[in-house]
Amino acid sequence: MRKIWIKFFLCFFALASQAQELQDTLAQAGFENIQVLRSNDTLDLFFEHREFRNPFHSMRYAALLINKNSSENNSELNFIPIYHNVPIGKYNSESFEYSSLSRSETEYFKEQNKVFKNYRFSLRLHPEVISRFGFYTDPFETKFNINLDSRFYIARGLSIQTGIVIPIVNNLDNQDMQLRLAPSMLHYFNQPWNHNFISLSLGSFYNNRYGLDLEVRHANLSKRWSYGVSTGLTGFYRLNGLSLYNEPLEDFYATADVEYRLPLENLSIKLTAGQFLFKDKGVRFDLIKQFAAAEIGLFASATDTGATTGFQFAFALFPGKIFRSRKVELRTTEEFRWEYTYNNVDPVAQNFRIGMPRLSDILRQYNQNYLNSLK
Repeated sequence: MRKIWIKFFLCFFALASQAQELQDTLAQAGFENIQVLRSNDTLDLFFEHREFRNPFHSMRYAALLINKNSSENNSELNFIPIYHNVPIGKYNSESFEYSSLSRSETEYFKEQNKVFKNYRFSLRLHPEVISRFGFYTDPFETKFNINLDSRFYIARGLSIQTGIVIPIVNNLDNQDMQLRLAPSMLHYFNQPWNHNFISLSLGSFYNNRYGLDLEVRHANLSKRWSYGVSTGLTGFYRLNGLSLYNEPLEDFYATADVEYRLPLENLSIKLTAGQFLFKDKGVRFDLIKQFAAAEIGLFASATDTGATTGFQFAFALFPGKIFRSRKVELRTTEEFRWEYTYNNVDPVAQNFRIGMPRLSDILRQYNQNYLNSLK
């Protein structure tokens, strides 16, 4: 009996040592909130990597690091990527087949999720570019700022984002070139039920807007259809250094959309209708093409303000990591998104820009069909 207990404890400590070694290896590579759950011959790996826009890259990177650890080679490996302190779902490392977390896996994450311990202090460099073309006297008007911001997690899915804006160029409007507070907000992201996501923000945003923004979306990440609603109450504000000008919260917007992933070439089509950010009512149609490192989209809009077309793109900025230690990281943004509209005078079918991508843009990256296409 004594020998059995000795073998049990030796096995337990060996497994604990292997798990800690794996966590240390992943942490040195930039992974955060790393949790290792073993069950029989299965290894479930929870992690977040804020440098990567595309979760496929973080999962592939984790697999390469794990393959160097021979003690894990005989285990079935499942990835559970985390986004803003919330698990998205479970993906088999071989097939990238998606499934929801079991109750035991969810409970394990809640027990191990210590937000003040599991994350670095991450500083993010994020450019902000607003351009207008076509005026005869000044054909290229632009505002270019560098935002240095950070996100602090204070509870599961609950975070505060803030920072400073460093103005570089502005021949677009009369906002001065002093340092000022970057868009700052209290943000809540969660998956309260399987396949249903919520994003709630309160604070100041891009486009000189402040107020409340709410998104709810249903997206089964093994299916091709998703749909959601967005609503908010906003007002205009402008900072010139420490001087603040603001208007009342009186602009209400509400839109609904449906998106379908076509069974070819990682193309998605999306139709949005409702009252947009500047109170114009109408529709917007998007055609979106996903690549491994970028996303490119074409769109057309028609509202009671007018009609327009344009394009948008999104990608992670080089070089990613600039400096990293065990507790501090300086990096470029995981997603730079820019949109150009042909009618650049009157705002037509414009949406909020908050401190994170919209829910549809986030969840599109986690779709099983997309990840399978990148293998």
